[in-house]
Amino acid sequence: MADQDTDKRLDQDGVEIIDYLSTVLLILPPSEFDEQVMRCARSSLETVHIATRSVSTEYEEMVIGRLQDEFLVEGVLKDESMADYSGVVVVGGEGAKALCTDADVIRLVQEAAQAGKLIGAWGEAVEVLASAGVVAGVKLTVPASCREALVKAGAKVGSRQVMTSGNFVTGYDSTVGMRFGKALAQAVPV
Repeated sequence: MADQDTDKRLDQDGVEIIDYLSTVLLILPPSEFDEQVMRCARSSLETVHIATRSVSTEYEEMVIGRLQDEFLVEGVLKDESMADYSGVVVVGGEGAKALCTDADVIRLVQEAAQAGKLIGAWGEAVEVLASAGVVAGVKLTVPASCREALVKAGAKVGSRQVMTSGNFVTGYDSTVGMRFGKALAQAVPV
C-alpha cells in the first residue's frame, strides 16, 4: 500500500507546509476577549485552508482573555490594511466594547465592507460594526446589551445564535463556538 503522506511538503523541522488560500484578520481587544470562540473560529478557518493573523491595540504586551489565557498577537492595528486579507473578524467578549471607538478598528471594518470582504463578530464585538456604520439593512444577531446601537445604525436584528447575511457573519454571545466558526468557513471568499 502506498504511503499517502508522500505528497506533503515539510519544512526543515519536519512540520508540514500548508498553502493557505487566503488570510483573515482577527482583531482582538487588549483584554477580556472571548478566547474560546476565537479558537473555534481560527480552527474552522484553518480547516478550509484559510490562515489568520491576529492584531490588537497592544503589541509589546500579551493580551489577556476573559478566562485569563494570555495571547501574543502578530501585529498592531494601526499598521494594517485590508488589501492583503479576505476578511476581518472582530473578536467578542466584554473587552470588545473598547474597540467601538478605536479609529483603526473602524477603518479596517469599513475597508472590508467597501471591498465586499467577510466581516465577522460575536457578542459585544457586533457593536463595533454599528460604530463603523456598515450595518444598514444587514440582518445581524446581537446580545440584548448591544441591540439598541445596532437598530439605531439600521441593522435588522434577529434572534438566532449565528446569522449570515451577505458577507456578514455574527454570533449572539460566547456560546456560539463551533457554529460561528463553521459559518465563517462557509462564508469566507477565497
